[in-house]
Amino acid sequence: MLALDYTNSIPLYIQLKDKIEQRIYNGVYTGKIPSEREFMDEYYVSRSTVRQAIDELVREGTLNKKPGRGTYVTVKRINDWLGSLSSTSETIERMGMDPGIKLIKSENISYKTICSLVN
Repeated sequence: MLALDYTNSIPLYIQLKDKIEQRIYNGVYTGKIPSEREFMDEYYVSRSTVRQAIDELVREGTLNKKPGRGTYVTVKRINDWLGSLSSTSETIERMGMDPGIKLIKSENISYKTICSLVN
């Protein structure tokens, strides 16, 4: 029994969506997910609550509905999971600038000087 928290201010469909999402990320659901009826029985919620949760996950691209066959976990491409990763140099180049470094000042300082700056 995995009942949702009815005293929580977070809507039940959001709580259910989060639980389904957790099970997907933990590898419990990898292909076809349970039916609406199974979710209703497991979490003690209405069909509309289950549908809202699943529809939200479909909109986010986590699930894919196949009419007459069920709802399945979507296998996302690595770029979808990681987003657009780029180095600092690539970001600077996209801004039309030349990445690089320039030494502005160099000086030798003693350990004693460093300690006095820290304290």
